[in-house]
Amino acid sequence: MKKIQVKELCISALGICLVFCATFLIKIPNGFQGYFNCGDGMILAFSPFVNPLFAFLIGGVGSAIADIVSGYASYALFTLVIKGIEGLLISILISRFKSKIFVFSLGAIWMVIGYFIADSFVNQSLWIAVLSMPINLIQGITGCILGFILYPILKKIHKEEQ
Repeated sequence: MKKIQVKELCISALGICLVFCATFLIKIPNGFQGYFNCGDGMILAFSPFVNPLFAFLIGGVGSAIADIVSGYASYALFTLVIKGIEGLLISILISRFKSKIFVFSLGAIWMVIGYFIADSFVNQSLWIAVLSMPINLIQGITGCILGFILYPILKKIHKEEQ
């Protein structure tokens, strides 16, 4: 394996682990049907530094495992896809747009839309899905803030390693 592939694989494994930990260990009940967590911030922070496939795995795998272990297994497959696409979008778009605010916001908006669809299916109710949107939007904003804080730190570490 080439040195760059090993490095990207290690960054991805660390990202998956930290997404899981930030989702599973740092959870605050939202009073509706789920919990706030910091997993999105980790997805946003790590995804710019890996290829889109690894970014999908960082977002999807760590989050889906956290859902299963937390008792939200009915959401695990949806989470795998939603959070995976969130990471994939960040990985693809970060090189095309200079604005991290724009790219991170798109990732958060996708997450809100994705969980709107998931909530419609899991709860078999469009109204519950609508009521979940503001809660998911708050989580997306929180994730963006955490991503903005962590991104420069990871970027500096990433540059030093090259």
